[in-house]
Amino acid sequence: MCNKRTIILSTITYLLLTFTSSAQDTLSYATQNPLSIGLHLGYSMNFSGGEAKKGLDNMISTFEETGLDNFLIKGDLPYQLSPVVGLFANYKWNKKVSFGTGVNLTRRGYTMNLDAEEKDPEYQFDQFSEYTEKYQVTTIEVPLSVYFKPNKLFSLGVGIQAGTALAISSKVTSTINQRVVINGESSDEFPPHTREMEDTLDDIVSTAYFGYFASAGISLRKNTEIMLSLLKSGSYADTTYGKLSDTSVVVSLRFGLLSF
Repeated sequence: MCNKRTIILSTITYLLLTFTSSAQDTLSYATQNPLSIGLHLGYSMNFSGGEAKKGLDNMISTFEETGLDNFLIKGDLPYQLSPVVGLFANYKWNKKVSFGTGVNLTRRGYTMNLDAEEKDPEYQFDQFSEYTEKYQVTTIEVPLSVYFKPNKLFSLGVGIQAGTALAISSKVTSTINQRVVINGESSDEFPPHTREMEDTLDDIVSTAYFGYFASAGISLRKNTEIMLSLLKSGSYADTTYGKLSDTSVVVSLRFGLLSF
């Protein structure tokens, strides 16, 4: 009986001492400089998604299928490269775990390109047309994250974020290039001619949205870290093609400025 009591008391004492030591280490480390504030700068590579991507892909396919031997149409939906600027705040729970938040400004949207080429071998008449439909929304986003730092060099993080639109820019640009080629050479009698037309897209509504992300970081020095993040955003616009969302790859630098 005595041995059992001794084991129980020893176990409880060990757990209390371990918990107290861990709590003291956490408190001691956090009180040194628990809160840091800094600057977040980078670029985001956004890939369109959601119902809108399917609608845009269907639009491109429909135009491409109308092509003939002498009239070809090609289209694409390229990624959007946008700057990311923001401030972050990071609270250190202990040497390995920290919590973060902040505010970021960036752009989202889509660009659809259509290129048409018409060749008439009989009359040596070539015509090239370019159509670009572009929609951009400037957003403000607030992330909430948890970071785990296994050592001084690397960090891993996961989180969620909320965003909303600040400004919307939408336009359609059509360019038609005409030129006449005779025996494989341009004719001075028919110089190249270009026509450009612009219009706006009025049927797009931006909405508040949520997203989630995962990130990995490498410390370059004490207060500077390079981050690579993968972000999935919810629907942030309702377009004629459907609801628009995107997946983003973000490369950025975080500069610590102040510590408290």
